[in-house]
Formats: sequence, structure tokens, C-alpha cells
Amino acid sequence: MKSSTWLPVLEQLAAGELISGSQLGTNLSVSRAAVWQRVEYLKSIGVDIQASDLGYQLSHAVYLPDPATIKDQVPMEVDLLPEVCSTNTLVLESRAERCLISIYQNQGRGRRGRRWIAAPGDALMFSIGAWLDCGIQDLAGLSIDIGVTICQFLNRLGVSARLKWPNDLWVDERKLSGLLMELQGDQDRTFVVTGIGLNLWPASGINASTTSMIDVSNHVWTDQDTGTLINTLCSAINEYPSRISADRIERYNAVSLLNGRQINVTSGIKQISGIAHGIDEFGRLCVLTHAGAEYVSAGDVSVRPR
Repeated sequence: MKSSTWLPVLEQLAAGELISGSQLGTNLSVSRAAVWQRVEYLKSIGVDIQASDLGYQLSHAVYLPDPATIKDQVPMEVDLLPEVCSTNTLVLESRAERCLISIYQNQGRGRRGRRWIAAPGDALMFSIGAWLDCGIQDLAGLSIDIGVTICQFLNRLGVSARLKWPNDLWVDERKLSGLLMELQGDQDRTFVVTGIGLNLWPASGINASTTSMIDVSNHVWTDQDTGTLINTLCSAINEYPSRISADRIERYNAVSLLNGRQINVTSGIKQISGIAHGIDEFGRLCVLTHAGAEYVSAGDVSVRPR
């Protein structure tokens, strides 16, 4: 079903108020049968809609970004596409400095090719494209630094987010947000795409491994928050080449979830167990093992519970 068909229904229900099927049909100039079909489709992609004899109602309000409001706050093009394959993919293909926001990604991508999909309105999802006048080899720790920046932003909102290397944000041992960074370029110029997925409301069903902004702060997300986050990330990306490595390391240590903890790292076919001991100037994770320090540039980390 096209987004032009299901989005008007979601917009009508977004505030979380009960609306009768007949009123929805009148508002949208469609039959009650058409309303029912669109509601069923929304439910099939994860939107938690309660249906009764009185009408339809979301289990909670949802966030639907207004690109015009956000555009007034940020110094770059802002586009909203209600449904896309992946915001990262589209920004990467465009090679344009822009912010692309989506309400639903049907082929959303996380790290290492994993899928990342959230129900429309339950998460903030966008990608930023930016050109930097330096080579890919000079940006080895950028994704770590961006993760740190998002942590600091959320900390200012009263959320005790910590960075689980390399780029997941956790609160109270549960995942709140993820970051996917992709680079294209050469030795002189690089196109950086930064994709963000931030859980605003709990996912439908029970998922003990994730959390949301409403769970950890009761903070109802606004377009002002989105604009501020975009500006914060743009500044962090542009300032990275001039930031000294000691500063990057200090910033990481202030928000690290892993430092001092027993961890297991899977990097390719290699398994490493030891104590997390910060990062180096390239953003590599230092793991203190029985055989000495090992440095990991990419991998999956599992953390022993406290």
C-alpha cells in the first residue's frame, strides 16, 4: 500500500484520540471499508491501533515530523519521504548535502547488514549527507565521535545514555538508539552519510533488549528536538577533522558503557575476551586480555551483565 494511502489515516490518529470509523471516512473522503483496509495495513507494519465499536485509537500518540518546521532550524535541505527503502541508501546515492527523514523504512539497515525497522511514528529516523575535504583514511574514528555526540545531546535532555562501542546507545543496559555511518571518497574528499534510529516509543510487543525515550525520560519528542539534533550532528561532523585525538578519547571515556567491564568481541572469525579499556586515536577498542592489549577496529561486543 502506498504511503499516500496509509499516511492520512495515521495523521488523523496521531494524537492518540479515539475517532470513529465514520468520522475517519468523512475526514478522508473514503468509505468505512477503505478506512478498515488502511487501518489493517498500518497494523501489519507494526502500528498499535486499537479497534472497537466506538472507533479506532492508537495505544499512544506518535511523532510525525514536520519538515517545514525543521527546515527553519537547520542550514541544509530537509526532505521527508513517508516510506523509503533506507534513508542512508537514498542519501548515499544522491551525493548531496541534505537531511532525509522518513516515517517508515521498509528495508532499514543497521550495522553489518542487519535490518532496522520501526513502526511508523514510534522512532525518529533520518540520514545526513555531508562532504568533508579530507580522505577516508582521516575519518577512522568519526562514527565513534558521532555516537559520543548523540550521547551528549541526550544527556542534556536528562537521559543517561551511554555509548556501547562502536555505535549503539544504551540506557540501563538496553538499546535506545543506533547509528550507521557510510563513507565514499578518496584521499582528498569524502562524502559522509550518518543514519540515526532513535526509539521514541516502546516497540509493539515485549522486547526486553530495547528501550525508548518515553521509557527513560517521559520526554515527548518535538520538531525542535529534531532540528537541534541535526544541527548538533552537522557541527560534530564538520569539526571532526580539526579535533585532536586526546579530546576524542576524553569525550569517549566520559560516556562509554564498556570501560572497565568484561566483554566478548567477535571480529570476523576472531573471538576476543577481556576488559574494555577505552579507544585509541583511530577509534579502535582496546581490550586487555591475558596475552596483553588487543585493538579492534570493527566487531560485535557482548557485555557481561553487572
